[in-house]
Amino acid sequence: MKRANPQIIRRTHTTGSDHHISRTDYYQMFTSALMMIIGVIILYRSLSAGITLMSMLVGGGFLALGCYRLKFVIKFLRERRKWNHR
Repeated sequence: MKRANPQIIRRTHTTGSDHHISRTDYYQMFTSALMMIIGVIILYRSLSAGITLMSMLVGGGFLALGCYRLKFVIKFLRERRKWNHR
């Protein structure tokens, strides 16, 4: 039987005072928000310059991916808040 990694166990079973946001979490939050901003900018520029299929797909893709990732960020922050209030 394979043994569990102690770092994973420690991270998943932390108490409210030990549970903190890592640099990786901040990076993922930042890139998710940036994807949404870039998606909106691409869609705006494509609408003002002339609608093309490629610009709509790329802009919509960035916007959708940013929203999808931010959904997980919000879920993570809500779970973290629950841990801190225990």
